[in-house]
Amino acid sequence: MALEPHYAQARLVDLFERKCELTFRCLACGTGKTWRRDTMLGRARALLGLTLAEIQRRTPCPRCGARMAQLAVSGVWEPLDLAERFRWEAIEALRSAGLDPQALGYGWRPPQPRR
Repeated sequence: MALEPHYAQARLVDLFERKCELTFRCLACGTGKTWRRDTMLGRARALLGLTLAEIQRRTPCPRCGARMAQLAVSGVWEPLDLAERFRWEAIEALRSAGLDPQALGYGWRPPQPRR
């Protein structure tokens, strides 16, 4: 099952930053699973830099081993005025989990002027 281009190119760390959850459903047996932020920093931490399309290809069903199809992304996809706050919260959470934010593309940026 092909993902919409908007979602296919998004990285797992982008979903983490936007406080999203990722829900999978198996194409063969219907089993579902959800990755919350704690899962993203835990079992799925090695996948944080991958796109959703890459994750979809690599994620087997925990029940039957068939390929999982990503069905839903829930959370704040367009944070608007909260974007910078969400970004810094993600950086701090990554650091607290022992991950290097720079390895995932996070670096210091000068503050953006308020509009």
